[in-house]
Formats: sequence, C-alpha cells, structure tokens
Amino acid sequence: MLIKSILSLVLAGSLLSATSYAENADGSVAIANRADGTVSIISVGDDTVRHTLTLPAGENSPEPMYVVYKENRMYVGDRANNRVLAYDSFGFNLLAEIPAGRGVFHMWAAADAQKLLVNNDIDNTVTVIDTNSLTSKATVAMPADLVAAGFKPHDIFVSADGSSWFVSLLDGAPGNDWVVKYEVGAQGAVETARVSVGGDPHLFLNNKDRALLVASQDSSTVARFESRSLRLRHTADVANAHGIFARDKQVYLTNIADGGVSGLHLLHSRSLSSRDVDDTPFAIPHNIVITNDGSKLYITHSGGGSNKVSVFTLSGRKGEPELLTDVTVGLNPFGLAFIPH
Repeated sequence: MLIKSILSLVLAGSLLSATSYAENADGSVAIANRADGTVSIISVGDDTVRHTLTLPAGENSPEPMYVVYKENRMYVGDRANNRVLAYDSFGFNLLAEIPAGRGVFHMWAAADAQKLLVNNDIDNTVTVIDTNSLTSKATVAMPADLVAAGFKPHDIFVSADGSSWFVSLLDGAPGNDWVVKYEVGAQGAVETARVSVGGDPHLFLNNKDRALLVASQDSSTVARFESRSLRLRHTADVANAHGIFARDKQVYLTNIADGGVSGLHLLHSRSLSSRDVDDTPFAIPHNIVITNDGSKLYITHSGGGSNKVSVFTLSGRKGEPELLTDVTVGLNPFGLAFIPH
C-alpha cells in the first residue's frame, strides 16, 4: 500500500475533515474498539464520549488494536489491514496511512525522538515509523532462533530517546517467554540482551528509575529488571498480571482473568510491595492509562461483547484508586491512550 498524500486523504475523508471538535482543557482518552472498527474519544472532564471515529475502509474490515499519542497526533494500529493510521489530535483529521507488517499488535512511541515502533506478530518483525515524515523507515526481524522455536513479538516499549527497545516474545514454549533488548547504533537495531520471563509478558519502561517492569499473566508475577542489563532486581505475585502502567512511585496492574475480583493492583514501583487492591466493575480488566496530572486512571474491559471502560480517581501521596464511573464505548475496547487536550 502506497503512502497517501495528506491532500488525497483529506479529500477522501471529507466528512471527518469537515468536522471540528472543541479542545478539552482536561484532556481526552482515546479507546481502540477492536470489534467495530472505531475509536472512542472520551472527555476526561466529564467522562463522556464526545465523538467516535470510524476507521477508513481497507481491504478488510478495520481492526483497531492500540492507540498512541505523540506531539499532537494520534496513531491507530489496524491489524486487519497491516497499517497504522495517523490523525491530528485536535480535529481528528486523517493525515496518513502508513504501511506496517502483517499482524499489527502493540506499539509505542519514543517521547523525545521521531520514532514509533510497531510489533507485527505474523511477520515476526518490528516496523519503525518516522513520526515527522509519517513514513515507514525500517523493518527489523526478530531473533531467528526464537522465531524458529515458535516465538512471536507481542508487547514493545522504547526509551525516551529512541535508542533502546524492549520486545516481549511469546507462545514458543508454555510458561517460558522472553524479553529482548535492542540498542540502535550505526548498524541499526542490534540485540544486546535477553532474559527468560513468565508467560504472556507485558512491559513498562520506567525511565526515571532505569527499570523495566514485566507483568507475566501465566506466572501471575510482576518483575523489575535493570533496563541496562536486564538483571532481575525484584519480583512480586499478582494474580493474572496483564495490563501495566507506572507513574512516579506507583505501578498499577490488572488481574485480567478473575472476573473483576481484585481486578486492579497498586504496588510500589521499586520494591513491588503491595499498596492497594480493588475490584473492577466489569470482567476482563485489560489495559490501563493514567492522565498526565495523575488524577484519573482508565481501564478497558475487553471481550467480543464488552463495551465498557472503567474510571478511577487517584488520590493521596500513594495514588490509591477509587472507582468513579464507567463509560460505554464501542465493542471490545482494547488499547487506549491519554491525549492532553
């Protein structure tokens, strides 16, 4: 698929382009609704859906997986059509369709570099997108030995400067998955470390602490590794640990498999000691995002028939969550991202 020009995309999506949306001073949360090809935009101020974006038609019915915000743009990974869609994050006008590999899944952007990384779990590659030119710049193959053993890339995180990547690989051996670290230099992205972890690992890089946090659903653990060497520092037990988000001294995790009972855990980000456990109002608490000011936490509740996002307030020095409300969105809400306007 060729990169479309901004002009042609605006003309093709004239209904979107003709629509203007008021800026939200409290910020917004974008929700990728995997089952109905839409993205819901929730106003943080009143927790209502202000508008819903329908992804443009492709060869297959669109399947939005994850959303990423970076520098006044929102990126949506469309698994069914091997592409990433770039929108401006004010009017939500479509700017570009960027080709990726087959099996688009997790993706993450470097905070201080023009780089968005996208995992492709069918092609077993990572697509590197230039967020300035909105083009695919490189495709990086996963380690041949792990791919030969049946592992495929799943979650991904990138350092703020874009020089270090962390990729989780799963499904090669039950209960024994991997995290691989890449460093970017003159020769491109080169593997510099790997570590065996529990099954179904999800990642969060805490740049301030130089720590990589790994939540492993199959082993019901969360682990803290040194980001430079992948040396293990601490582990803790969290049932069915899946979604993960760290902020300041807090790390929040979802228990995806127990129907919402003890669905949200709060731990200290360094010691991984437990600080708080809360039920969630719906089953399958999946992914988490926190507003930039640390006042609210949003959780998607996934599943083919689900259409709920739960909202918690965070208060006190420890950031303890308290259920505030829930929001009805599209079907199978999956990935989510905070937009600061």
